[in-house]
Amino acid sequence: MRISKLKRLSVVGCLALSACASGPQTPVDYVKVTERFTGTLPCQDCRGVDTDLILKRDPITGAPAGFYLHEIRIDAPGGERVNTAWGKWALHRDVNDFQRQLYALQPEVGQTRIFQPVDGTALEPLDAQGDPLRDSEGEPARLERVTPDLNLANSTADD
Repeated sequence: MRISKLKRLSVVGCLALSACASGPQTPVDYVKVTERFTGTLPCQDCRGVDTDLILKRDPITGAPAGFYLHEIRIDAPGGERVNTAWGKWALHRDVNDFQRQLYALQPEVGQTRIFQPVDGTALEPLDAQGDPLRDSEGEPARLERVTPDLNLANSTADD
């Protein structure tokens, strides 16, 4: 009887030690289900277009799922004009440069818009020839990725 208890105790001890000796965790690539980009894009007849773009992905596969685009034309003739569009988007490769990724946004109403991701932190809108749109200084216009502040210490509570 005493030997049986000793065997059980040694088996339990080995199991406990083997659980502690497991190898390193495998890194997991989480899907960014929602990505948000904001910025001011150039405009022919106004000071600029304040743009807010939200891209959605499938939570399991990471495949493009949809988008929401909100634009406000700053100081447009006749007052500020607001445009809102939504639809599907797809990831493509440039036919002239297969290393170049392109995001094609196809709204339910309107023309397809093409963006090029830059360094994983921004999107550059492209014109019909595939060239980046330029701001008033001649620099490529960009929508910068918005990263939510998840630090609870920065939030204030209403007392």
